[in-house]
Amino acid sequence: MSLKACIYDLDGVITDTAKYHYESWKWVADQLEYNLTVKQNQKLKGVGRKESLERIIKWSGSRISEAEKQNLLQTKNQMYLQFIDKMNPEEIFEGFLSFNKAIKQAGIKVGIGSSSKNAIRIIDKLDLVLDFHAIVDGGMTENSKPAPDIFLLVAEKLQTDPSECLVIEDSQAGLTAAKKAGMKSVYYGEDKGMKGSSMTIKNWNDASIESFQNLFTD
Repeated sequence: MSLKACIYDLDGVITDTAKYHYESWKWVADQLEYNLTVKQNQKLKGVGRKESLERIIKWSGSRISEAEKQNLLQTKNQMYLQFIDKMNPEEIFEGFLSFNKAIKQAGIKVGIGSSSKNAIRIIDKLDLVLDFHAIVDGGMTENSKPAPDIFLLVAEKLQTDPSECLVIEDSQAGLTAAKKAGMKSVYYGEDKGMKGSSMTIKNWNDASIESFQNLFTD
C-alpha cells in the first residue's frame, strides 16, 4: 500500500475563512439573544450549515420555527458570501502552493473535500480551480462530515482506493470522517485535543512528501 492521493479540507487547511464564518454565525446568535464565543465557533468547524445552526439554537436554549431557521440560514449565507467575494490569492496559507506543486510532481493526485457548499466559489476567488484533480463540496453529497461521504466521493473521482488516500484536516468532524472512510489523516493545527490522526503539522512548512509517504509503510 502506498500514498496515491492527498485530499485537502479547504477552510482552515488552505485558507482561513473561520473568521468570516464566526462573524456570520455571531450575527445569527445575536438574533437569538445569545453570545457565541470563539471557542464555540471552533466546534462548528467541518460541520454543515444546518447542523451548525441546530447547535447554536441548542446552546441558546431557543425554540424557533422551521421558517425562522431557513431565514437565518439564508441571511447567514448572504453575509458569508459578501465576505468571501472579497477574498484573493494572498489569503492562501504560506507554503501550500509549493507543497501542492511538489506533491503533484511526485505523481500523487490531489483533491478537495470540503463541507462548505461555497467551496468552489472560494477556490475560484483564490485562483486555485486548476490546481486540483477533483473538488467535492457539501452540496454534492447527502451527508456532511463526520460522515465519510465527501471523502469517499473525492476518492471515487480520483479513481483511487480510499486506503491509498491521505486526508489533511483541521477539524474533529473531518478527522472522524476520514477514519470512517478508511483513510489515514493528518491534523493541521495546534489543538492537542484532536483525535484520530496519524500525524500533526502546524503549518505547511512542517509538511513533507516523505513524511506523508512514510505513513503508508507500516
